[in-house]
Amino acid sequence: MTNFFSYVKYSEASFPMTGQYTALLLITTIIWILLWIGYRQNKINDEIKKKEKEERINAKKEREKKLESLYPIRKTNF
Repeated sequence: MTNFFSYVKYSEASFPMTGQYTALLLITTIIWILLWIGYRQNKINDEIKKKEKEERINAKKEREKKLESLYPIRKTNF
């Protein structure tokens, strides 16, 4: 097993950060930030729409209760 690893030649790990890689990193970072902002804004809008929908449903129920109290259902005895 040691003979297998003896052929591995160690070298210096170097990664030249050229202008192209820097631009690619910058563009990728900007895209991720914009996606995160869009996700957050979409989540906020969903919460607002959910509240508005609940308010409309509750208002409709209140109107129905008021109408029922104004016009009670008559029970007929047959």
